[in-house]
Amino acid sequence: MTRPVRLLDLGEVSPLRSQALYHGLAESMDGQAPDTLVLCRPAAPYFCVGYHQAPAAELDLAWCRQNGYPVIQRRIGGGTVFLDSDQLFYQCVFHRSRAPFDVASIYRRFLMPPVRVLQALGLPATLEGVNEIEVGGRRIAGTGGGQIGEAVVVVGNFLFDFPADVMARAWRVPSPEFRRLAEEGLRRHLATLCGTLGERPSEEQIRRWVVWAYEESLGRSLVPGR
Repeated sequence: MTRPVRLLDLGEVSPLRSQALYHGLAESMDGQAPDTLVLCRPAAPYFCVGYHQAPAAELDLAWCRQNGYPVIQRRIGGGTVFLDSDQLFYQCVFHRSRAPFDVASIYRRFLMPPVRVLQALGLPATLEGVNEIEVGGRRIAGTGGGQIGEAVVVVGNFLFDFPADVMARAWRVPSPEFRRLAEEGLRRHLATLCGTLGERPSEEQIRRWVVWAYEESLGRSLVPGR
């Protein structure tokens, strides 16, 4: 009998907790621990830097500090991102023995359910390359993944809205002109749910669809847990 997946639908959490959750679950993972899907939303904005990046090379840390934005470095890959309460996170923490072996298959397993949720919203979402979720050629989600201890971790978000000006201002860049071009590029290549749909979709509906999509894709039930 296939074991169910533990669902932790935690609502709003602190910036630190929004990252600490999946790190802690992964660190404590062994063959007997339940595979887990976390849904949460950060209560306050912050920046998060990928495992292979240097925060001081990516961000103007003095500006971040002066404006009250924490900077957290995670232990999985992906780029530097701005995260806030306009984003709903999904975090998959599965034992490596119950996940695909190769990187492309891991991302396909855990990112196709969010793609199906976007399609249910009426958007022509696709999974491009290894881990880019796009709508009409524009990126509509941030994703990252890696292995922590015995756990395979894949995380992503549903982007309701996004302050491109804040992200562009925080980047460490060589000149104001470069910053302006970076912001223009971000606005051109990034899509949001509100901007694409013309209205803000129901977060509660998206949460329900996430559960449905993961159950259908994994062939396993999701059971609320602690």
